[in-house]
Amino acid sequence: MRRAVCTIAFCTLLIAPLLAQTPPEFEVASLKPNPSGFPGFSIIPLPGGKLNANNISLKRLIAVAYSVTDFQIFGNVPWLESDRYDMEARAPGPASLPQLRLMLRVLLADRFKLKFHKETRDLRIYTLTLAKAGSPGGPGLVEIPSGECSSESTSQPALPNGTPCGVVNMGPGRINGQRGRISQLADRLSALLSVTVVDKTGLQGSYNITMTWTPEPETERLLTGERPPASDVPGPSVFAAIQEQLGLKLTAGKGPVDVIVIDSVEKATAN
Repeated sequence: MRRAVCTIAFCTLLIAPLLAQTPPEFEVASLKPNPSGFPGFSIIPLPGGKLNANNISLKRLIAVAYSVTDFQIFGNVPWLESDRYDMEARAPGPASLPQLRLMLRVLLADRFKLKFHKETRDLRIYTLTLAKAGSPGGPGLVEIPSGECSSESTSQPALPNGTPCGVVNMGPGRINGQRGRISQLADRLSALLSVTVVDKTGLQGSYNITMTWTPEPETERLLTGERPPASDVPGPSVFAAIQEQLGLKLTAGKGPVDVIVIDSVEKATAN
């Protein structure tokens, strides 16, 4: 019987594709139940390949890992939103947000034994477009020339005020972005309105984004974990703010939406 001979070069050609397909993993990851009962949560990527979360539900972790919103996740799992966790995870080195998402997927499969499938369902949507054809936007939407500080940076540098680059944040009655993308704005609006927002603006650049509106206290408390202060001064609705401040508009309709359907999942133990 002849024995197969594997030269270094030939074996490298065979093995390299397999190694390239291996998903990245966190070097260290701590996951502990949070029994506080508080409504708020946070999940923050930090320099050095760190991803920390406080009082976060499994549903929100799945949403972050797969770049979807909570209402795109379906499954008969009663504790999916009620059980909360604290997480501290660190990659082997500096990592971009897309890389951290891939590592989070591995963590969910390992710690929660998460299994799911994807479907496309016909659901309510909002289409985000320019309020006026040919208009580049409003006073709260300022395009920034591309430079060293971008959403593609793996080292996640910060601007002089400490805000990470390429980030669009949402708080009570406000959305702020530093060199963010319109796709990120659409994601924040999707979470705020609980309806998928589809970006049809055609705007491809990086933008500083500033938008404020009069929030509905209970709705924003559930979304952001913060109850906005009461105000006797009337302000614009979120729909009016989008048009007046960003020069964009939302149009309601129905359309195909990609969703995640959970097949099986287990509660994670503290470790």
